[in-house]
Amino acid sequence: MTTFVNELRASSAAGGIARIMNPVSRFGPRIMLEVPNDQGNDDDAAAKAAADKAAADKAAADKAAADKAAADKAAADKAEADRLAAESGMSESEKKLLREVMEKKNKLKEEAAERERLANELKRFEGIDPDAVRKLLEENKAREMSEAEAKGEFERVKKMMADDAAAREKTLQDQIAALSGEKSAAMKTIDKLTIGRDFASSQFIATELVLTPEKARVVYGAHFELKDGKTVAYDKPVGEKDRTILHGADGAPLPFDEALKKIVENDPEKEQLLKVKMKPGGGSNSQQQEPPKNQNETKGLYGVGRIAAALAKKAASAN
Repeated sequence: MTTFVNELRASSAAGGIARIMNPVSRFGPRIMLEVPNDQGNDDDAAAKAAADKAAADKAAADKAAADKAAADKAAADKAEADRLAAESGMSESEKKLLREVMEKKNKLKEEAAERERLANELKRFEGIDPDAVRKLLEENKAREMSEAEAKGEFERVKKMMADDAAAREKTLQDQIAALSGEKSAAMKTIDKLTIGRDFASSQFIATELVLTPEKARVVYGAHFELKDGKTVAYDKPVGEKDRTILHGADGAPLPFDEALKKIVENDPEKEQLLKVKMKPGGGSNSQQQEPPKNQNETKGLYGVGRIAAALAKKAASAN
């Protein structure tokens, strides 16, 4: 029997390998020939080569990451050493400035690393057409719906249609929100460069009001709007009925300072907002208010204005 098996193995060496299957039946050993393979052991060799290449690639990637981490650490250590060396003999203000510079440099390095990471992420999508992918997804969704309809799965079809509508609505709402945010930011910039600039450069505010330009805008900003790229003043703040644009004698809208002056003059609390007009008195170089002719003239004064009037009157009587 052994001689027969050996002969069979030898005779089948060109076409396959004889394999003896155990356990041995009562008819003797069962013999099976493997299917001939023209490639022989080439598949196993290719698989082993691929595995070896993957392992080598992983090892190379790990080594590159380790080298980069070591280089980053060495650079950070060198930067810290340079900073400490530079700080020797420096004043506190110079040390603070140096630290700020180093922090900014480190931040720039981190941002550069992040940009590199994002660029590498984008490389994964090179050669991919977003429109083609979107079209393919829509075709797959349509095919799924058709198959579900054919199977009578109407509830599933309804759910898919509802989900699709909800996704489209969310996309639309997100786009609207993004556009609204961009519009709001643009309007703020335009407002700052027009009405905001008018308040900031107003000579009337600088010379006549006790308010800063920012506070003056808080008080009177609602009277001004932008029309055709120009600042236009109204007699009433926004939101009130029967608002009218303030015009000059020529029929054109009043310039900013003239309009603001007119608005302030119509304010019942203008006395608290206008600067007190002072002139020298009593031989002093300080500015004092002209003394009122009688006591009744002080009734319209409040706060600092009233105190200044009283002091001016006292100084005049002393002379």
